[in-house]
Amino acid sequence: MFELKDLPSYETLVRLGEEYKNPDVDGLHHWLVWASATSEMLSAFEANLAQTCGLSQTQFFVLILLKRNPEGLSIGALADGVSVTSQTMTRVIDRMEVSELCYREPDPEDRRAWLVFLAPSGDEILSKALPAHYVWVAQLMSHFDDDERQMLKRLMLKINQANAFYV
Repeated sequence: MFELKDLPSYETLVRLGEEYKNPDVDGLHHWLVWASATSEMLSAFEANLAQTCGLSQTQFFVLILLKRNPEGLSIGALADGVSVTSQTMTRVIDRMEVSELCYREPDPEDRRAWLVFLAPSGDEILSKALPAHYVWVAQLMSHFDDDERQMLKRLMLKINQANAFYV
């Protein structure tokens, strides 16, 4: 999450750029605005999930992954799907299991492993969470016309490609 709320002015960026040899002050300025907007959007997303259905972003995505994979998923597959460590996912699944959102069964192909499945109450919460999420996204995206949406998509794909290069 991007934590800087008090963004520097453009003039401050120019001054610091001269002092610390920033070759692209405009690029930094645009990046700060983009990162701040992204952070605000993700905070609003988390708040909406918590308010409408009491889920965290991770729990929400776990429920979606389990819904898409009725044959069950391993902790490792869930961790990869949500971009967290297996250790973190184990803790998430432990809490979700206590809340009866999912359950574990032994993996029939590996005696040492477990598969996680969507529980009926998890499916019920998802049936409330998804419509609320769809409304939230529709409201957010209503600020953009079709051309702007296409531009956003192209730019985000370009950012994903650039990120892959630098990781």
